[in-house]
Amino acid sequence: MKNLISNILLMVFLGGFTTVIHGQQAYDARSAGMAFSNGAVTHGLQQVGLNPATLALKTDYKLEFNLLSINATANNNSFKKSQYDKYFTTGDQLTSDDIQDILNSIPESGLRVDGLARVNTLAFYVPNFSISLIGLGVAVGNIPREFVELPLGGNVEPGRIYNFNNAKANDWTGVGVVASGALPVWENPSATVDFFSIGATFKYISGIHYDQVVRAEGILKDFSLADDNPYVEVDGNLEVVSSNGGKGVGADFGVLATINKNFSVGLTLLNAFSSVNWSKETERLVYSIRGDSLGLPDNIKDSLLVHSDSTYAIDAFSTHIPRVLDLALAYQFTPDFLVTAQWEQGLDANMGGTTRARVAVGFEYTGIPLVPLRAGLTVGAKTGTSLAFGAGINLKSWYLDLAYLNHGSFVVGDFKGIGFALSTRLRF
Repeated sequence: MKNLISNILLMVFLGGFTTVIHGQQAYDARSAGMAFSNGAVTHGLQQVGLNPATLALKTDYKLEFNLLSINATANNNSFKKSQYDKYFTTGDQLTSDDIQDILNSIPESGLRVDGLARVNTLAFYVPNFSISLIGLGVAVGNIPREFVELPLGGNVEPGRIYNFNNAKANDWTGVGVVASGALPVWENPSATVDFFSIGATFKYISGIHYDQVVRAEGILKDFSLADDNPYVEVDGNLEVVSSNGGKGVGADFGVLATINKNFSVGLTLLNAFSSVNWSKETERLVYSIRGDSLGLPDNIKDSLLVHSDSTYAIDAFSTHIPRVLDLALAYQFTPDFLVTAQWEQGLDANMGGTTRARVAVGFEYTGIPLVPLRAGLTVGAKTGTSLAFGAGINLKSWYLDLAYLNHGSFVVGDFKGIGFALSTRLRF
């Protein structure tokens, strides 16, 4: 049982990366290094996934070509790495206090795991316009608390019914083409509001794969200490819908204003409308399992379980990419020191989204020649409290940016999840 839980927790820390692919929409490593707080101050292809109105900001170059930009993260809502190392890597027997600490870490809603990856490969920018080839996807799962409690605590409550109905899972992957444009509406250096622009992004998405648990029902009744019945009974049902292909479209809209040249405000509605129609190899899997003479942990045999599964073809179905509202601020204190802030509100939770708000602040220092330094803090959404750090090499015609995010802890290296980002581009 300890090995079972150990494997589950290892999947919590690493499993999100196995599926290519939250509130954060950005692809760029500069954004990741500032805790995704810079939606009001992006340049060129840094804009992809953020406010398209920033494409109207002037840059020192007329053409930018993206070599690679990747942003990946995995996290859970319960365990830190230090807990995993303490309880499941030493080989020591778990004490009752250890078990209680593990269980206390899991919310009543269950153990949730999230994975995300976004890739921007071929992309071009010219003033006021960009086009990108992207890859994206999400993996989310929720394991009921009882799934961990029963094997760790054992059969000690005769007559108790363990309920597994809140198990959830959803993953999807796809590729797409994203085109963004911006129009400068107002520019007057002598006015208080010296610049104002509007922008729009249009997306064509080719879905690769989709899975969703649409029904999960399960109970396990414990008779292990009853006088005449030393066993447990299990009864479970699961339904999953899936598809191996679909097509869709989406759009983002944004506005940007700068005040007295140094203060910028941006407002963006991401995925204002979006839909993916899944039509290739659409199926529904129905699975059930029964058992009434089981004993934990030593008497779980295939011969004691009755299970069945059936797969049915179903009609095409549609899903919607989560809508997100972003309000971003930026202030250039000095030519070398930038402060940013962002409030992000998810408007729906389908396809891996969340309706939990996220607030972030970030900093960028460019006073060291060729080496920009960045940091940030974000609170909320699925990742909770997260620290971000970033740095880069900034040459005239080429740059490389790197970023690291530490989710769920202020102690770097002790985390509930981690994120990495890399961006490198040519510009002329």
